[in-house]
Amino acid sequence: MIFHVCTLFPEMIENACATSIFGRGMKAGHIRLDTVNIRDFSINNYNRVDDYPYGGGAGMVMEPEPIFRAVKSVTDGCEKPVRVIYMTPQAEILSQTKVEELAREEELVLLCGRYEGIDERVLQEVVTDYVSIGDYVLTGGELPALVLMDAVARFVPGVLNNEESSQVESLQDNLLEYPQYTRPEVWHGKPVPPVLLTGDHKKITAWRYAASRQRTMERRPDLMKKALQVTAMYTGGETAAKAAALLCDAVSNYGSVMDYNRNKLKKQILKLGPGDLAVFVAEDGEELLSAISRMRPGNTPCAAYLPASATEEEMEALCAGLTAKGFSVIASGFYSEEIDEEEASLLALALRKILWKG
Repeated sequence: MIFHVCTLFPEMIENACATSIFGRGMKAGHIRLDTVNIRDFSINNYNRVDDYPYGGGAGMVMEPEPIFRAVKSVTDGCEKPVRVIYMTPQAEILSQTKVEELAREEELVLLCGRYEGIDERVLQEVVTDYVSIGDYVLTGGELPALVLMDAVARFVPGVLNNEESSQVESLQDNLLEYPQYTRPEVWHGKPVPPVLLTGDHKKITAWRYAASRQRTMERRPDLMKKALQVTAMYTGGETAAKAAALLCDAVSNYGSVMDYNRNKLKKQILKLGPGDLAVFVAEDGEELLSAISRMRPGNTPCAAYLPASATEEEMEALCAGLTAKGFSVIASGFYSEEIDEEEASLLALALRKILWKG
């Protein structure tokens, strides 16, 4: 991953990036930092890059031409189109889903403003993404850029020692992370929750899920309306089973997989509500609709996936059938016979972008 940062204070970016995990990632060659000093592209003899705003008002505004030249000096050297991100409070707040999306790029350009902002005309011409880190105003875009870079860098392969650390995180399920504990077992009279000492991974996972929901309810109740319980349900052979398992893991830390090839499941009445998310994976849409005939959804959001060999007409028929049963189909897609974690991650990312935003 290459981060190109256009700024008036390149040393601020360079000093912050030289340490900790980000610095280690640069030393190992997983990350490359390229700072571009906007003053180097000034069009006057005094390296001035700002001027008074038209219409009056306090403060100064950064001129368009130096910004344009600075950004073009980067983008013109890139082999393919690159996303240019302007850090501004006048944008959608950065989310974990957005971080994962940006981490899939090979290069990113981050534009850091100062003073009262940047001339709107150059923003319209060069910027592809507007990103905020919160509803407050800072003196410049450098700190927000560092926040975004740190969040994205964690998803760059090789940056973290433990690959799982970038997967099981706060906000993966739109939930805050569960409480963490380490030695000693008792500290200041406070013991570690006994379940964490049992070695029973199923019970530990259940405890962590409940603890995450409780913490989210206490600290961020606004997130709870999108903290859905994920269940992947499939019919068909090994490829469908693999796709369901991979998708479930990619969408949620706490999801479950159900095999609707089993007659026992087909005969059960399963009630679902708006707090559930059903992920349907099938080799044949009609077979799936028949298998889940006793399911009782209540405006339950769902996503539907068929093999790449299926037609758009078959997908439309499956989605129509799920809608008729009472599901709200929010996403659909096709999986390949050679589906792997990377493909499942892309499908899951597309689903989460719709789900968490909707």
